[in-house]
Amino acid sequence: MDTTAASRRWCGARDPVAFSRWVADRAAGVGPHLAPVTRVGRCPQGHLAAEVLHPATRSLEDTLDVLGVPTEGVAVTLTVPLLELAARARSGAVELGVVALGAVGVDETGAIVVADRPPGAVDACADGPPAAPGAESGAEPGPSARAQAGSDTRAQAGSSTREQAGSSAHAGAGLPHPRDLDGARQLVTAARMVWDRVDSRSEARHTLDPALDTARDGDADAVTGALGLVVGAAPPRPVRWDVPAPTFPDEEPAGAGAWSVDSIVPTGVVGMLTRAVLDVLERGVPVGHRHRVPVRHAVVGAVVAGGLVTAATNLR
Repeated sequence: MDTTAASRRWCGARDPVAFSRWVADRAAGVGPHLAPVTRVGRCPQGHLAAEVLHPATRSLEDTLDVLGVPTEGVAVTLTVPLLELAARARSGAVELGVVALGAVGVDETGAIVVADRPPGAVDACADGPPAAPGAESGAEPGPSARAQAGSDTRAQAGSSTREQAGSSAHAGAGLPHPRDLDGARQLVTAARMVWDRVDSRSEARHTLDPALDTARDGDADAVTGALGLVVGAAPPRPVRWDVPAPTFPDEEPAGAGAWSVDSIVPTGVVGMLTRAVLDVLERGVPVGHRHRVPVRHAVVGAVVAGGLVTAATNLR
């Protein structure tokens, strides 16, 4: 992997209630596919703060570029965790924040890791005054800010959002814009993107593609139904990274430095006997002109024959 693990600190200055709910849910442990909370405390301004560990991963798009055309089994391995998280988020079993572009990654073992942005969170405050609402790009406003906004402001925001969505729409089934606040929808879209890379002649895609499109804006039952189809599509297979073989410019050519029998065996009669013994050990005991019996078989046969002769002698 060409990435390293890192940590990021968030505080709930934007929406303390939503951020507190996310921290309480994530700190209790939600499985291996969500970025974990490592520490919880207070920022210098007194807001609730949390440190989130971002494991070393490769983005899902880069992973698919490396894999090329994934098999159905690899697609199952990549998409089952995404749909499980989406189903739990739609049913309210887990608090899921914003899943920005590139937040879905694959670690070196081939496991999915999602590093979502906590709802109502901004970067942890420094020693200075807290940032003004809306000053940080990509941060969603809290309930109080939304309540104070007038109808004209909402209309302008809706118009600008539609314009941004139209200008930044991804071709095909790519990941949505980071401003989309529905993390479950983004996870289903990521699963759809994986199956878009599978061979279009696959029979599983005829049923999976419509099911994933329905689950993108559907409820928890729709996501669970798509998950069942994915699980039954094929047995899961591991994600294998293509690692090039290391090359050493100063390595010796093949065969260089290898020892030979002539270099260690003495000359004369002792050398002839040694060569004969080595030949028998390596190639077997000669039987006739063309056949050889392995030494182990010859020894076993001799032991068995000796035992039979001894038994027959004692019986007499």
